[in-house]
Amino acid sequence: MNDSNRRLDKILRIYINNLPLSQIYKYLRKGLIKLNGKKAKPESKVLQNDEISIAAFILQDNELSANKENASPNQKIKNDFEEIKIVFENKDILIIDKNYDLLVHGDKNSLDKKVVNYFKSKNTDLSLSFKPGPLHRLDKKTSGLLAFSMSLQGAKWFSENLRNHNITKKYYSILQGNLKESQKWEDFIDKNQLEGKSKDFHTVKISSQKELNSKLALTFVKPLGHGLYKGQQITFVELDIKSGRTHQIRAQSSFHKHPLLGDIAYDGKKINEERDFYLQAYKISFPKDNPLGLPQSIEIPLDSQFKKLLTESNCKFD
Repeated sequence: MNDSNRRLDKILRIYINNLPLSQIYKYLRKGLIKLNGKKAKPESKVLQNDEISIAAFILQDNELSANKENASPNQKIKNDFEEIKIVFENKDILIIDKNYDLLVHGDKNSLDKKVVNYFKSKNTDLSLSFKPGPLHRLDKKTSGLLAFSMSLQGAKWFSENLRNHNITKKYYSILQGNLKESQKWEDFIDKNQLEGKSKDFHTVKISSQKELNSKLALTFVKPLGHGLYKGQQITFVELDIKSGRTHQIRAQSSFHKHPLLGDIAYDGKKINEERDFYLQAYKISFPKDNPLGLPQSIEIPLDSQFKKLLTESNCKFD
């Protein structure tokens, strides 16, 4: 059970998600929300088969506060997912092919909220406290494979194996310059030491030596092809990241004198194309015979906008 042994207020915060927490505490004090027929404190633990009773008017207030649009739920789900490609799905994990220029979280139209709506449309027996969420990072300007939890079991297993480096991710990108041979980039990134010229334009701090709060960033880079973009040499590469630091690929590429083409935040040459820069998460690999029934690897082809730029740059593949 996803909700077993969780605090009562944590469960209520998810279930009554449109009312302030202070209001929920007030209802608990007045006994309008009960646990097993008795008044309960916010920190009370909810166990399997416990019963939570909520006054009907509280649920009505919660629905009114949601300020929902007039569109039917099915229409909302269709609108949410009409541009999102599902690559793999089972009861524990959802993997999608994320579009370029799409926020994963932090916005009312962000991807995580769309996935929550999709999850609700498929599940009639919902957990009160569990909701799906992204299991790793993918920046707004990065396209490709992104995994979401569809159960608490899936979230725990994926997070643990990602932390232990049993799950690996590979990317395609287009770098400036002529990268002739495969390289191993081993640097240190401090995401809390932001650099940049304005509050809206920051880059992470990267160095070749370990500093106080910095963490190891390890990336293997393999050139796949070479071309000329408007007279400038470019290299089409595969990047195999062994750590998942903020802006790892972008920061390390710049640090090693091969910034992503177009990535002006990290010293790349500004381009006038369909994307600011080109970075696609194209492959995720999992442990063999894992308990979630995931295949050993999931891979998507190079997307059409990548192919177009490489073709126009007369890229010759190695």
